[in-house]
Amino acid sequence: MFDHDEDDFWDDMLIMEMMDEDEAYEEGYEDGYEAGSSRSYHRRPQNSGGCYVATCVYGSYDCPEVWTLRRFRDNYLKRSYWGRLFIKAYYAVSPKVVSVFGSSTWFRLPIKTILSAFVCYLKRRGYSDNPYKD
Repeated sequence: MFDHDEDDFWDDMLIMEMMDEDEAYEEGYEDGYEAGSSRSYHRRPQNSGGCYVATCVYGSYDCPEVWTLRRFRDNYLKRSYWGRLFIKAYYAVSPKVVSVFGSSTWFRLPIKTILSAFVCYLKRRGYSDNPYKD
């Protein structure tokens, strides 16, 4: 679950117990909740670019849809000036948007519908949904 040593694990557990969900997300933890289990958090990879909105609507940073979107970001958007500008703007705005609206169904459902259609488009264009590490 954690990519660092056992001492860091216990520090992370203490920190997460003292935070609410939005605070944990802003501090670099993401919800590891799955249906039928208790809520838990795990630290997002430090070198990750976030994918805040996709992680919010799909429930995990490590799921096939988010892997596809991360590949699009890294293999297409980062290659152009306008793509890098979009990424910079996205990472400036999206954490706050998710912290304010991320728990609302009226936000997640339409965004998930749009992202799912875009992911299908990307997969038809050859972007994989296999596990991906930044």
